[in-house]
Amino acid sequence: MNKLNVSSKMHLFIAISAILVAIGLAVGLVCQFVAGGFFNSGAGYASYKAVIVDYSMPTTEDEVMEICEGAFSANGVDYYSFQTAETSGGNEVEFRFTTSADTAALKAAAESISSEIGIESDLLGYAKYSEYTGEFGGTTDMMYAGIALAAAVVFQFIYFAIRYKFTMAIAAFVADLHNLLIFYALLAITRVQVSVSVVALSVLVVLLTMICCGILFGKMRKNFRQDSYKAMSSFEQVDAASRESLKPVTLINVVLASAFVLVLIFGLFAGAGIYGLFMPCACGVMAVAACQYGTLFFTPSVYSRMKLRADKHAASKVSKYSGAKKAAKSAE
Repeated sequence: MNKLNVSSKMHLFIAISAILVAIGLAVGLVCQFVAGGFFNSGAGYASYKAVIVDYSMPTTEDEVMEICEGAFSANGVDYYSFQTAETSGGNEVEFRFTTSADTAALKAAAESISSEIGIESDLLGYAKYSEYTGEFGGTTDMMYAGIALAAAVVFQFIYFAIRYKFTMAIAAFVADLHNLLIFYALLAITRVQVSVSVVALSVLVVLLTMICCGILFGKMRKNFRQDSYKAMSSFEQVDAASRESLKPVTLINVVLASAFVLVLIFGLFAGAGIYGLFMPCACGVMAVAACQYGTLFFTPSVYSRMKLRADKHAASKVSKYSGAKKAAKSAE
């Protein structure tokens, strides 16, 4: 821990981050053309066409499935999935089709199914055609998530500029962009499905970055009260603060990652849908990992260069001021 020196390894961390982002971009572009999406869209964002069949007893599920499959076959359409559910009036089966499926054929199949499961005036069931459009990035909740994300970044920048220094605010802003890029790259690489809850984790990345950067810069501001710390070089000052921040930042991230894992485990034992919990929890762990790497390694290495330039600029201003003062005294 005492030998952690990240300031001198800026080029290494930039290379690592660039490679991760490049791999994520490459995987995303390949999947954009092959799998039909840069990111895997979750159930809330998958566009599809559907035929929904509602029925009641004595009509059975097996009878409905046989009738539906016959109607779909007769109209030349194939469903890719179906799900059943109980309703207040009986039962329901939803057959899902790709968006390229023939709408006229699906409507014809729905009418055929309705005529099959309905008996004259005593209608035991009916079928209807439905279409769900949920393209990723084009919904109101996505817009609100984007506004929240932008607001979080702006708030962090203003907060750090007021509480710390302008260079620290810039470093925190760079950390936000870096950690978000790494997070999105991990999503693209792992092909984790993206939904509203996952998009909301982008705001968590910014807030967690703010907390971790606050710990790092808070250590530096506290250490500046010591003359021995002031005498250090810019790189040594940043490395010292990084070493002191390692334990609290890691503790926060480990606790948060453990919380996501525990939610997944408890959900499994409680009988909740493991698939619905896995995606947000997996993304939460990746968000924490991006913040851990970005805050403790990438950000200090970049900020040390910014601080070095700022210190040189300040020293130059002091030198010019002192020289001008001496020249004024000599002129007198």
